[in-house]
Amino acid sequence: MPVQVPFPMRMKTILKMILQRIKFAYDKGEFQAKQARKEVSKLLKEGKETKASFKVETMINEDIHLELLEILELYCEMLYARYQIVGLMKDEVELIEKHMEDGINEAIRSLVYSALYVPEIKELLQLRDLFRLKFGVEFINCIVQDEVGVPDKIVSKCCPKVPSTDIVDLYLCEIAKAYEVPYSNLPKEKSPDSKVGSEDELDNTSESVNLNDETKNTTANSTATKPSASNKPTEENKPKISESFKKEIETKNSKKQSDQELEDLKKRFEALKR
Repeated sequence: MPVQVPFPMRMKTILKMILQRIKFAYDKGEFQAKQARKEVSKLLKEGKETKASFKVETMINEDIHLELLEILELYCEMLYARYQIVGLMKDEVELIEKHMEDGINEAIRSLVYSALYVPEIKELLQLRDLFRLKFGVEFINCIVQDEVGVPDKIVSKCCPKVPSTDIVDLYLCEIAKAYEVPYSNLPKEKSPDSKVGSEDELDNTSESVNLNDETKNTTANSTATKPSASNKPTEENKPKISESFKKEIETKNSKKQSDQELEDLKKRFEALKR
């Protein structure tokens, strides 16, 4: 009669295999992402922007999948460190009552739910079957079918969607900058001559403001002895900011907002040309 391996040891062995698979899958995904970026830059250089945008949509979903692998790796590390605690659990009631705060309940449910969405790691299916033996078929069905207790971050990363045009455009801009290739939506930087011109306009604006102030003072002194004259400044005497200066301010503000949105994406492109 074959010796039956205890549940804790079986779970520990499967988790160790899953961690090895995740590392291999993550490294492979990163290598493929670098190759995909090079292909997109080549398409942009050839002027095939529509085809490049479709390629970028695939890249974005693959990046989301890599983020899912990172989260699952943390869950596996946690359960691997606490395999004896999981082995001592009697049923689902104890899992919910005693292990909601320590993260074990969330980790188990997330791994069970993700098993169908990470086909490259077949050991997740073995882990799901192992939890079925311990907690019952109804426990697994509630997680898989009704997403009971599964975090939103796991559900969203397991269900890929068509990325928005704004995100696709941000990816294309970053790739175009990194590989120095043309792209139609790439923000144009102002030339030094235009900056000098705007500074001259600002100086002229300040001079006109000073002249208007002197005119108001002269008018006020000359009309002080005339009771019938109005002391209120007219619309013509009020200082005005040039339209070009207003546009320059708006451009700077919009650039700051776009820089903040690109901050998260820049982290993903730090290793572009390695």
